[in-house]
Amino acid sequence: MGKNPTQSDVARLAGVSRGLVSLALSGSPMVAEDSRRRILAAAEELGYTRDLGAATLAAGRSQVLGVVLPDLRNPFFEGVVDAIGAHATTLKLLPLVATASDDRDREALILTRFRELRVAGVIMVSPVQPLDALETAAKAQPTVLIGADVASASLDTVHVDEDAAARLIVDHLVTRGWRSVVSLSEQSGPGEVWIERRQEALKAAARGAGLPYAGVGGRPGRGASAALREYLPQLGERAAVVAHNDLVAMDALAVVRDAGLHPGDDVAVIGFDDTYMAQRPEFDVTSVSQDTGELARLAMAALLERDEDRGRHESVVRPTLAVRSSS
Repeated sequence: MGKNPTQSDVARLAGVSRGLVSLALSGSPMVAEDSRRRILAAAEELGYTRDLGAATLAAGRSQVLGVVLPDLRNPFFEGVVDAIGAHATTLKLLPLVATASDDRDREALILTRFRELRVAGVIMVSPVQPLDALETAAKAQPTVLIGADVASASLDTVHVDEDAAARLIVDHLVTRGWRSVVSLSEQSGPGEVWIERRQEALKAAARGAGLPYAGVGGRPGRGASAALREYLPQLGERAAVVAHNDLVAMDALAVVRDAGLHPGDDVAVIGFDDTYMAQRPEFDVTSVSQDTGELARLAMAALLERDEDRGRHESVVRPTLAVRSSS
């Protein structure tokens, strides 16, 4: 296998200096258009690509953006990554995505590797690191958390207004005549802290409206579907199952239908995140939208504007409720 072509190789083929090649390939306006075309043609002919590591050392700034997700199963995370990618493209940044599977050790290793790569910054979605570890990470490299409602003086966070989302759900249920609320979730290891935050908001909103509230959750050997199936005999008339996310809502729909009940008539089913799955006609689930585009925009803005003297920057996104046939 031959060696990769260098800027010197491109310069020789184009008949220009190496310095001019460097300027042209970095998009400098100081290069005449005919020279730029000749240089780009030579680079394409040789199959030249920039050495991103060398460019990072020279410029003192990486063009790689680290993104840490819990997993790729939830379509909400896919939507967040798509939105981050769109914003990153305008800034000529390349998102590098890694999944931590709600494992603290794995997540810590990913942060270390990103630090070693000298990435331009890190966006973490629903992280599971302890607060002190997240604060340490933020000191080492620009870090923004999406979906984490944490009390910290040094962490930049972007998250939906969980209390407002809970009130939207409960107000809708009251308006439609549903009489009780059952919160349904999966066990999520260290990530369960975010499940608990959402449940607390829903519980407070339900009690504020005078609706009975119960929490039902999956545990090892018993997922959300099994938990709800066991709980079905305790469901009263006009009960609403409020799932932690749209994936759990899909499980709830299956259980309700298997029991011969009709979503939206016998039992209400509500999801969270308003993903493309909730919008599909075979599911048609009422769901809370967090506006992934706005979450990504605010996270990117926080990274770009980050200033150690500025203190914590918190951005709260207003939720909306997409009402469908399931409720």
